[in-house]
Amino acid sequence: MKAMAYYGAGDIRFEEKSKPQIIDPTDAVVKIVKTTICGTDLGIWKGKNPEIEPGRILGHEGIGIVEEVGSAVKNIKKGDKVIISCVSKCCTCDNCKVQLYSHCRNGGWILGYMIDG
Repeated sequence: MKAMAYYGAGDIRFEEKSKPQIIDPTDAVVKIVKTTICGTDLGIWKGKNPEIEPGRILGHEGIGIVEEVGSAVKNIKKGDKVIISCVSKCCTCDNCKVQLYSHCRNGGWILGYMIDG
């Protein structure tokens, strides 16, 4: 698949990457059909987050079709059309229970930052 990968401040490359796989039972693989960038992506491009590993696939906002889900995923299934938010939530941790989703202990802002987007 084609992806935008980060290699340092000002160094973003459009390159071929392996198709993502289910790693954890709570994962889903989504084929992106529409996407956009946000200020967070621009900050990464400018080097505001030097902790991001070289080769990280950027992106965390889009619309797609679910291709595969892990065994613990209950609310979506293969073929569903979904919106991918910049903030992921597990809905079970202490922060999610008080609606602090950006501070989710199992999510938050991770796509395109701590894990590939």
